[in-house]
Amino acid sequence: MPELPETHTIASILDQNIKGLKILKVAVAKNYKALPQTDTFIKTVAGKKIKSAKRVAKNILIELENGNHVLFHLAMTGRLLLWKNEPINERGVRVILYLEGSSLLTFSDVRMFGKAAVLSHRQVQKLEHSYGPDPFNEKLTGRDLIKMFAGRKTGVKNVLLDQKIIAGLGNIYANEALFLAGINPKTKASLINEKQAEKLCESIRRVLEEGIKFGGSTLEDKMYVDPYRKEGKYQEHFKIYSQNKCPRCGENVVFLKMSGRGTYFCPNCQPEQQ
Repeated sequence: MPELPETHTIASILDQNIKGLKILKVAVAKNYKALPQTDTFIKTVAGKKIKSAKRVAKNILIELENGNHVLFHLAMTGRLLLWKNEPINERGVRVILYLEGSSLLTFSDVRMFGKAAVLSHRQVQKLEHSYGPDPFNEKLTGRDLIKMFAGRKTGVKNVLLDQKIIAGLGNIYANEALFLAGINPKTKASLINEKQAEKLCESIRRVLEEGIKFGGSTLEDKMYVDPYRKEGKYQEHFKIYSQNKCPRCGENVVFLKMSGRGTYFCPNCQPEQQ
């Protein structure tokens, strides 16, 4: 599933390349339901000029001139691609926005776990308030994390993936941040002290900044690419995720599943707290 660096990359490219263009026509696949209703989606979006594109948590929002927003959530198999002509060899195209200049923006979602919706300005505000603070919010501190971790007996990694704690943080980058902070992912969140929490805040921002710098992570399934079909490169710089040996001490990396998510850590550099 695309995480913050991937959605940030997509939103940034869209903002740079489709801002100011009019959506001439909208097509939705017959077997797909755009929200709130397909007819409403088409009528609200068609003919409108694009004002901007941005990221909210793991959502991509395209703001229209009338104040409404087109929301795309990519889930596991979603892709947003820009084309000069009709899409070629792209599976699962669910929505097509025909833009000025004969270009197209397609939303593909092979397994249909994603979402295409049109939201009012008020609904966007409600969406933003449903998430925890953005990791790049400078006001987010270790003390804030301590407060959010209080009383939570589950592993800290699972808590970090709760979007009401930190918006946009996903599995890959949670693994990476915990490694940099020297915190075992199984450690109960309530046991994290303020010094660890401050380091964790710094580590989260560092790995997300690196992820953005390298255009996100494209794994073996090749599912994630940017709107111009360019693969991310952060996977070439993974510190602990999908690694066999710890890059710090050479210890064998432990792999396990936590709430169904692949979890990697070094038992030597990330000792579990009791």
